[in-house]
Amino acid sequence: MGYDIKLERRFIKVSIYVTIAFAILSFLLGIMLRSQVILFDGLYSLICIGLSSLSIITSKFMSESDINRFPFGKFIVEPLVVIIEYSVIILLVIGSLVTAILALFQGGRDMVVGAGLVYTFIGTLGCYFMYRYMSIKGYKLNSGFITVEANQWYMDTLVSTGVLIGFLIAALFQQIPLLYSFVPYVDPIMVILVSIYFLKVPLQKIKNAIREVLAMPPENELQDNIKSVIRSIETDYQINESYLRLSKIGRTLRIEINFVVTEDSEVKTISDQDKIREELSNKLGQIDYRLCLTVMFTSNSKWAG
Repeated sequence: MGYDIKLERRFIKVSIYVTIAFAILSFLLGIMLRSQVILFDGLYSLICIGLSSLSIITSKFMSESDINRFPFGKFIVEPLVVIIEYSVIILLVIGSLVTAILALFQGGRDMVVGAGLVYTFIGTLGCYFMYRYMSIKGYKLNSGFITVEANQWYMDTLVSTGVLIGFLIAALFQQIPLLYSFVPYVDPIMVILVSIYFLKVPLQKIKNAIREVLAMPPENELQDNIKSVIRSIETDYQINESYLRLSKIGRTLRIEINFVVTEDSEVKTISDQDKIREELSNKLGQIDYRLCLTVMFTSNSKWAG
């Protein structure tokens, strides 16, 4: 499908509307059922609303051309926003983890099991549907912001699944006299387990975003594809040496190639150089990123390395 900023904003707005509905429902039921883990789900949904709004604002900002103030584009904004969004999520998870540990040492919490079980089952299905929906849209549009939305729904699915398992265990304990006294501990224990697992996704995404901010090379598979194209050019034009600099920032792929030509190379004129640039642009243009390509030629490797 390719990148489309209008579609990107539309899908993010859909995510916001559904998140608002989940947040209101989770808060009300969390209070009624006296369940911290449901309240955690609602608080997470509320924070996601703010993060989704930030994604829309950032997307709009990046789409506005301002070459005088940003001569190299605004690509760096996307990974910076991703770092902010996932950092907020990590703070929420840590806060919930501490609260749950304190509750555990204070004797746990009483909870209404039956209604909670029904809510969490429906909520888990709803979160998983939104995760699949946003994942497919994010992949087709190659949108980092929609991918963030999808990951938020993925983590919400994990929370809801954890809550569902917790209520199932609590329902089982209620039927066994010897285990009934452990029911108040189920809610904080599930919050602790979900929170620990919850930290994995944001930490990985922050790591990837920091790599982009530092302009580090992308994954090996993408590098191999680009190097393969360059090797074919070297073979066709009898070029023995080249230097590649590569970085991925958000949806933008920066590629700088320096060819070292000799008298035996089939590159004699500026027209020959432009022909190679055109070939590279056509071949690399098949990669689903916004391409920023620089191709230079020199006869001295001193100026290429």
